[in-house]
Amino acid sequence: MILSFVWLAAALAQHQVPIEPDERPQLGVANYLIEATLDPELRTVEGEQQIQWRNPTSHSTNELWIHLYLNAFRNNRSTFALERGRSFWSTDGAVPADYWGSVEILSLEVEPLGSDPPNAVVSREFAQPDDGNSDDQTVLRLQLAEAIPPDGRIELKTRFRAKLPRGVARTGWVEDYFFGAQWFPKLGVFEEGRWNCHQYHADTEYYADFGFYNVRLTVPKSYLAGGTGLAARRDNADGTATYTFQQDRVHDFAWVASPRFQVRSSRLVAGGLPNVSIRLLLQPEHEHLGDRYLRAVREALTFFGRWFGPYPYPQLTLVDPAYRSDTDGMEYPTLITGRAHFLDPPQTLKLESTAVHEVAHQWWYGVVANNEFEEAWLDEGLASWSESMVLRAAYSDATYSEDFLGGIPLLFDCLRIPFETVNLPPLRRSGTLDQMTQPSWRVADSRSYVTNSYAKPEMVLWTLYRQLGEETMRQVLQTYFQRFAFRHARTRDFIAVVNEVADQDLNWFFEQTFFSSESVDYSVSEVLSEEIPPFQGLPLDDSSRQAPAEPLFRTRVVVRRNGGARLPVEVLLEFRDGAQIRETWDGQARWTSFAYRRPVKLLRAVVDPDRKILLDIDPTNNSWVDREDQDRGWSTATWKWSSKWLFWIQNLLETFVFLG
Repeated sequence: MILSFVWLAAALAQHQVPIEPDERPQLGVANYLIEATLDPELRTVEGEQQIQWRNPTSHSTNELWIHLYLNAFRNNRSTFALERGRSFWSTDGAVPADYWGSVEILSLEVEPLGSDPPNAVVSREFAQPDDGNSDDQTVLRLQLAEAIPPDGRIELKTRFRAKLPRGVARTGWVEDYFFGAQWFPKLGVFEEGRWNCHQYHADTEYYADFGFYNVRLTVPKSYLAGGTGLAARRDNADGTATYTFQQDRVHDFAWVASPRFQVRSSRLVAGGLPNVSIRLLLQPEHEHLGDRYLRAVREALTFFGRWFGPYPYPQLTLVDPAYRSDTDGMEYPTLITGRAHFLDPPQTLKLESTAVHEVAHQWWYGVVANNEFEEAWLDEGLASWSESMVLRAAYSDATYSEDFLGGIPLLFDCLRIPFETVNLPPLRRSGTLDQMTQPSWRVADSRSYVTNSYAKPEMVLWTLYRQLGEETMRQVLQTYFQRFAFRHARTRDFIAVVNEVADQDLNWFFEQTFFSSESVDYSVSEVLSEEIPPFQGLPLDDSSRQAPAEPLFRTRVVVRRNGGARLPVEVLLEFRDGAQIRETWDGQARWTSFAYRRPVKLLRAVVDPDRKILLDIDPTNNSWVDREDQDRGWSTATWKWSSKWLFWIQNLLETFVFLG
């Protein structure tokens, strides 16, 4: 029997990275000690690990469920492969044997901790809780001899061998570049009396408990490595080097190693925020992009720290991934990967947007750790909106571009796409396929996953931002981040915080956005504004109404709800004498009308004049302008048709790129 946390005490005693007294590791639900060695020739990582797990619930369990993510790349019949529907790699003929990936458990034992009774593994079998696919081996279920009671603790010891695949879906190798993500046997999450441990799907990411990670990774001496947490390097006599990574309050560990990296360092020093060391591992062909990478990271750390709450770790590593490694644009605790082309022009902000987006994940994926299998929008949507906030504050609008011939950017200088509306095209194309709270592995297809995890949530948050105002939105996100830091937040938690901070019941808004797949589209569909003819007929008692001294015009405006979502909306009516009337419509019926009798004609009618509802998929039909007006009306009409042209040309360009 092993005494409670013996290995952790030993790890701290040998700690190679200084830790201040107030930064002592905090033991979490799942703590990992891993020793592993990379063999670049065989592209394998062999290791031993000890997982100390505490049952955090009020339920007992006699099972342990383990993710074996790399087995998604073991064959072409795994659930990941079947859902992806195409080859992992662009190869002619058969896939080379060394392209496949896997993870095998070579030995396994369970021991109790503290005063808990002895335990043992009675049986082990692969489980397919989502689809019953017997060819999928990404989840392992262990049956234990004794149940683990609430707050009971066990230690799971394993020896394992990971065969890294040719770069695919965020992990693997390309030549002498190795990225280790989801590479070790990893416990699922036990909650509400059951194990939440989904298979590896084509359109999902991950979910795990917080803990302390102590990882010692041995690589060839010529290699530079980066990973989650504070790191120290020791060169060995056998021509290898051992990196020790340690970090508490994280729920994953990833690493990268290559002999080609150039190292650039920076440091965030911003008033009122903790200092953060920034390490950039840069491909040599991207040396000229280093300053842009580092600036983007500093801008993001500063903005997010002041808007949401300080970055909680002392360091952040940014990896510039190898070409065609399929490991770009990804996030892990204290470790992110960028995305860049050596011809990447600064006007497009593609490099900056990816870096800022991945830094945002440190708050929403890293600290407020939602279940990415089931509620991906909570992470990706918040990160996308946060990214746009930083780019809007620190940079000018991006120039529209498309990539041709394998990534060469073609700029369209005449097209400037505001950050707030950049996601309207995917929202129009596939926003009605699913609701955005649909579990990621159950969505209609990859288009729906991207739209409902990234595009629609960002547009919903922009709409919420304009409804609440900047200060209230900031208080919402600060409260949400601080209340659920190092916990598992859910959609209902976010909604509760919004209602609390805004001091109003906004469930009607969330029902029409979070929990609906209907589109938002309001339009000014009919306008009549004409002079009332001179009076004819039998006289009335009120003679002034029979023969008005001035012309009188009757105006009728019909506003239509073309989409299925029902949101209240404002309507602005402006008349030729400069008078303005604002009406409010609850949007429940399919249409409504507004009627007036005034001495002048209507000049223009605008639905949602302040553009509070950025979810409106076709803002070009939101306005009507009197064509007889040559001064004010023509400029508005020109803007309207220009907007239509921008939408048409953007979709046309995207079509050309798709066909190419």
